[in-house]
Amino acid sequence: MTDRRTPGLCRSARNCLLVVLALAVFRPFPARAQAPTASSSTATVEERLARLEKLLAETRAELAAAKAAAPAATEDARLKEIEQKIDVLTKEIEALRIGEAASPANAPEHYGLGPAASKVYAKKGVSIGGYGNVLYQNFSSREQNGEPSGAGDTIDLQRVVLYLGYKFSDQFVFNSEVEYEHAVTASDKEGEVEVEFAYLDWTKSRAFNLRAGLVLIPVGILNEQHEPTTFFGARRNNVEELILPSTWRELGIGTYGSSGILTWRAYLVNGLNASGYTADAGIREGRQEGSLAKAQNFAFTARLDATPLPGLLVGASVFTGDSAQGLVDSSGQPFGALTTTWDVHAEYRFRGLTLRGLYAGVSISDAAQVNQANGYEGDESVGSRLNGWYLVGGFDVLSLVSGARMSLSPYVRYEQYDTQASVPAGYLRNPANDVNILTTGVAFKPIDQIVVTAEWQKIGNAAKTGTNQWNLGLGWIF
Repeated sequence: MTDRRTPGLCRSARNCLLVVLALAVFRPFPARAQAPTASSSTATVEERLARLEKLLAETRAELAAAKAAAPAATEDARLKEIEQKIDVLTKEIEALRIGEAASPANAPEHYGLGPAASKVYAKKGVSIGGYGNVLYQNFSSREQNGEPSGAGDTIDLQRVVLYLGYKFSDQFVFNSEVEYEHAVTASDKEGEVEVEFAYLDWTKSRAFNLRAGLVLIPVGILNEQHEPTTFFGARRNNVEELILPSTWRELGIGTYGSSGILTWRAYLVNGLNASGYTADAGIREGRQEGSLAKAQNFAFTARLDATPLPGLLVGASVFTGDSAQGLVDSSGQPFGALTTTWDVHAEYRFRGLTLRGLYAGVSISDAAQVNQANGYEGDESVGSRLNGWYLVGGFDVLSLVSGARMSLSPYVRYEQYDTQASVPAGYLRNPANDVNILTTGVAFKPIDQIVVTAEWQKIGNAAKTGTNQWNLGLGWIF
């Protein structure tokens, strides 16, 4: 078996995740005094609206009384302060009325969804939401080795997504996501229309609920919460595109819930299809996506997260099951192709600071038989082992400005992944699949539902054929 040992630099960088999070958690930040607010993480939307509206009415009465007491003092600082308070309260009420999508932090954590996708749980009846993004990519004319890259610049309406849900009652909910990719679906275009998820929930209690249908596989950070305002980057990170193949969904049934600091999800779903595995994209094209999915093999997937401290989330996930789906090797013998993915992840948020880190791995048994069934030779081999990791950090500099409602967040991300970390005996690794990417950028949010991103990516690989690029992104949720 051909293998590769992780360089010492990569090992120490991965270990930095725990060190950085520990420093973030235990650093003695001074407490900042804050005015009492009507919002609460445990209050319902209706309760929070009622409290805010009561506070707004009281503040307006205070303003009227102040003006009556000193009608000539139109420039009085006290009057301006009260008027500013009214403006803040009015905007907060408006944000709540248009839905919880205005504030990702308020999305119910145990639903395992992004903020816009979670709107259906807020009130009975029909719920409509969505998101989308535009991406401009400007590629370097040269590869790492100095050869012409041949890459042409592109601009693309990457996706427009509509959420449609219906809350029948306090116990039954339907939720769905339909995605339109690349603007046009035609024989000469790459556009597609896809159902990203469509499921029914039975919400019995906080600790035990059922979910059935086309479900998002609960792995990593991005797969369930992939809306463009929820992560740093004009493009999704490659580790969660290729090692954990976002957006990954399969048909199945399972349970989810939370208790104390713990949240979990566990599903039985159809297995992957190894006929789609490739050397460069790993298991990504093995996703069956609920489209006439082969069901000779099933899989189990589960996730556990903990929030031991305010702002800190740590967790892990696993997906495991055979994926041959009836394939046979070169001698006509069936095989299993057991595919197992796993990851450990962490996120820390404090005021304007956000830190994230993830390490993921994939193992594929019978990789040689998969190669035989698919006709792969030489360095076309699927990896018997794949792995990848990333660290990302960003800071909202406008969080230092009192009363600021916009955000401006410089960020840095480093990721490394290899879709052929190991290959079966008799096959070769392609060094172009051993990739590292450094991304530096800035994300601007004029409001919480809109993000404009500019970034530069230094892309390298062991074959020295990486091509650097600039990206501009526009994203929105509602």
